[in-house]
Order: sequence, then C-alpha cells, then structure tokens
Amino acid sequence: MRNKNLKWKKRKVFFYPCLQINFSVGGNRVSENKGLQSFLFIWGGQLGSLLGSSLTSFALGVYILQQTGSVSNFAITLLCMSIPGLIISPFAGALVDKWNRKGMMLASDILSGFATLGVFAIVFFSQLQLWHIYTAVIMWSVAGSMQFPAYQSIVAQIVERKHLGRANGLIQMSDAASSIVAPPIAGILLPFIHIQGILIIDFFSFFLAIFSLLIVKIPPIQFSESFRKKQSILLDIKDGIQYLRINKALLWFLTYFSLANFILGFENVLLQPLILSMSDAKNLGFVMSCIGLSMVLGGLVISAWGGPKRKTRGVFGFGLISSLFFTFVWGCHSIPVMCVFLFVTFFFLPFGNTCSQVIWQSKVEPSIQGRVFALRRMIAMSLMPISYMLSAPLLDHVFAPLMSSHAIGGKLLGGWLGVGENSGIRLFLMLLGIIWLLTTILLSFHKEIKLLDKDEGSKESMVPAST
Repeated sequence: MRNKNLKWKKRKVFFYPCLQINFSVGGNRVSENKGLQSFLFIWGGQLGSLLGSSLTSFALGVYILQQTGSVSNFAITLLCMSIPGLIISPFAGALVDKWNRKGMMLASDILSGFATLGVFAIVFFSQLQLWHIYTAVIMWSVAGSMQFPAYQSIVAQIVERKHLGRANGLIQMSDAASSIVAPPIAGILLPFIHIQGILIIDFFSFFLAIFSLLIVKIPPIQFSESFRKKQSILLDIKDGIQYLRINKALLWFLTYFSLANFILGFENVLLQPLILSMSDAKNLGFVMSCIGLSMVLGGLVISAWGGPKRKTRGVFGFGLISSLFFTFVWGCHSIPVMCVFLFVTFFFLPFGNTCSQVIWQSKVEPSIQGRVFALRRMIAMSLMPISYMLSAPLLDHVFAPLMSSHAIGGKLLGGWLGVGENSGIRLFLMLLGIIWLLTTILLSFHKEIKLLDKDEGSKESMVPAST
C-alpha cells in the first residue's frame, strides 16, 4: 500500500504533441518514458533545424532564378542536393555502425552549419556565385546522408517498439510541415531581411539541433573490437548489401517503395505544368498547399494513433488507397475535385511510410542498422532523379503525340481526358498510377512479405558473419 501511495503522489504528467508521457518513481515505465522524452528533445531540435534549412533552400532557389533566369541552373542545384548524398550514403551508413551515432548526428549538423556560415560570409561581401551555392548544397547533401541513418538508428534504439509508429509519424509530419511553413515565411521575410537574414536564421537553427543532442544521453551500441577496428569500410558496405540479399522480404519491400518514389518523381515534375494549363499560378499554389497540408495532417494522425498492429497490412492497405486515388485524379477536370483526390492520395502516404519504417527498425539488427538504412535510402531515392530526367522526353515524344486529335489515343480517350499536351500528361500519370495500384495488390499477397507480420518483435537473425 505504501508503494502505491508513493507512486501516486510523485507521479508527474507531461504532454508533448501526440504523446503522453507518465513518469513514476517506482513504476516499470521509467526507461520507456525516458526514451520517449529523449526522442522528443531530439525531434524538436531537428524540426527547428529543418525549418531553417527549408527557409534557406527556398531563398537560394529564388536567388538563382532571379539572378540568372535559368531553370537549368536551378535543376543543377537539385542534382547537387540529391546525387552526392546518394553516392555517399553507403559509406555514411558503414560509419554509423562503427562510430558513435549521436556523434555522427552532431557532425552532420556542424558540417551543415559551417556550409551555411560560409554562404553567409560570401553573400556579406557580395561575392556569391553559382559555384559557391553548388558547393554548399553538396555539403548539405553529404551532411544529410550522414544524418539519416544515424537518426533512424537512434530512434529504433531509444524508443519502445510500441511507440515507434508514433515517433516515425512525428518525423513524417515534421518533413511535410517544413515544406508548407517555410516557403510563405521565407517569401514574407526576404523583402525585409534579404538572403543574409535567412542564412542567419538557418545558422542559429543548427544550435537547436546540436543542443537537443548534447542534453540527451544515448547508450552506445556494443560492437566487438574486431569489427570496430579490423573491418574495412568496403567490407561493411558489402555486409549491408548481403543483408538485403539474404532478407528477401525486406528487399521486396524496398523494391515497392523504390517504384512508388519513381512514380511520384514524374508527378513532381508534371503536376505543375498540368495545373497551369488548366488555371493560373494562384490555383497552383492552392493545389500544392492542399498536398502539403494533407501530409501534415496524415503525419499528425498516424503519430497519435501509432498505426495498425500488422504493419505490412498497413503499408499495402494505405498504399492501395493512395494508388487508387492517384490513378483516377488525372481524369478530373475540376481543380477542387483534383484537390480532393490529391488530398486523399497524399494524406495516406505518411501512414504507409510510418508502417514501413517501423518494420525496418523492428526487423534489422541494431549492429547493422546504419548500413542497411543508408543502402535503403540510396536505393529508394536513386530512381527519382531518373524520373526527373525522363519526364520531358517521354511527354514530348510519346504521350503528347499519342493524345493529339488525330492519334489513336486522342480518338479513343479524347472524350474523357481531352486532347493535346495537357491530356498527354493525364494519360502518362494515369498509366503510372495503374502500375502502382497493380504492384500494391500483387505484393500484398506475397508470401515472404506476409511473414514480416509474424513475430514482429524479433530482429532478423540473418546477419552476415563478419558483422
């Protein structure tokens, strides 16, 4: 009785977004709650840093377009942001498994901060040139490739499995929120504080991320001395590749998300010209805001709920909804109706992404998570630049001519989709949606993938011997 009263009197309740954390002196949940509290500190710091970085990205994009008037220069910036990070990801993942993961996150934040400070100094002396921006963007890309596997591994390490869905939902929400909040804020601030002021805000936002990491204690992963000292980086990368080859179910999972990213890459390029051919820039902004808002709300809902118990069913169930609405949105000719379909499509993306992340964090051994997560990111994101490059040629030489008034596509589908380049975009994206939809249905019945829902709390034992 005395113990019960002690627990009741000394209990304190703290509320964080979507997570209620109860601390009690004599209870069994102290370590669990400390893990959640640590995650929320780290997440809050990373959210502040992400918002600052998003302000800089928007401001530099505006600067490039205003100073050069070249879309090609802007496209080169996007390539500098994606390709170096993809190339360095396997090496970063191997280092995450060898070194202190908290230290890796600190190093990535410091590297990003120095890059931002360097751009500020060059702007301050009015010497900013394109190659300066490209260099800084490459540094940010490398820093991001170091941070991603370390961040995901730390989340899996400190958060109880039953709360992983909520934690990953918050991460999904913060990514979406930064894409909504940063552009209008940067647009308002730029005329008053100019790009120098944006860079100062971004630089100080890194202190939030660094401070949140410094005050959190993260227990180190235990490695054997032979692995830590004698194993080379290339062998570490080979172990990560071998791990994916052995674990067929995870490899199929990775293939599915790579295909989805490939399809959404085409949508990223073609949605804006489609909307502008139907309406004006104001309605384009409305559509893009609708998409961003749907992902924020989706992230909030999944972080509050945590997701279904059977995560693979969640991935393909929510994927089925998203792919179905994605397929049929391109048959709509009304902006409000398109917004509804796109809202549903992107609302459920954080649900599937969160379920997927929980599966990876639950199934992959902690000692190899850095390598596997980095390879996963590299493979899943590597197809998006390809879809960016293929969008215009496929539209100009295949789908736009196919949907002309005299072509077979225009004659058969012109009554529904219309004719011309606008209709070529519709047909192209609709076919991609059908591929996404059919793949979702087929993989949902895959025997090896279904096994991931059995014994969910266990880690995969098929780890290469050298790890």
